[in-house]
Amino acid sequence: MMNNLIILASSSERRIFLLKKLGVDFTPVNHALQIEPQFSSFAGNISIGRFAEDLALKKAESLQEDYPDNFIIGSDTVIYLNGTVYGKPKDFDDAFNTLKELSGKTHEVYTGVSLVNKLKNVYRTAHDKTFVKVKPLNDNEIKNYLNKYPPFDKAGSYGIQDDDGIVESYAGSFENVLGLPVQKLIPLLNEYHLIYPKLSIENYFSGFPPTRE
Repeated sequence: MMNNLIILASSSERRIFLLKKLGVDFTPVNHALQIEPQFSSFAGNISIGRFAEDLALKKAESLQEDYPDNFIIGSDTVIYLNGTVYGKPKDFDDAFNTLKELSGKTHEVYTGVSLVNKLKNVYRTAHDKTFVKVKPLNDNEIKNYLNKYPPFDKAGSYGIQDDDGIVESYAGSFENVLGLPVQKLIPLLNEYHLIYPKLSIENYFSGFPPTRE
């Protein structure tokens, strides 16, 4: 394979970890999309899954002029509960209020993923959804958690991977909550021959903690 054939439009350590496990040759590059204006423009006129896909696509497209002959992967995660969409918190108070809303409830985690190649006219998107239940939390527990695990790079202000964290249970893809829906990405990479030899989803998860309900 050509060196640096794939660009990951992200500097997220979690996305880098998950993509490395695929065994592809890629380079992480910070995307050039301003996320907050995208959230403020959401009016509920499209599905949450489509909204996450659009964000992922815009992230990848923000790099396509710099890397027109490369395949670019974009990904974005959003949290949905009772008509409200949550992204990364603006500050500590925003994170606190978000976790207060999520406390003791089951919410939906949507992560969109995109694969873009400008010269080949490839603009593909997909998304996955996971249900996550947060433990009932009092104010002190929320503050202690946020002080232990800084929330500013996490949609919903929490990490499913945190030791002794606040997630009580989940149903669906663990990796989707981490920030990259690999079950949806693998078929796209196989379709454009970006993994050699082709990788099955079953092989990817061999030796990896399985999802649970």
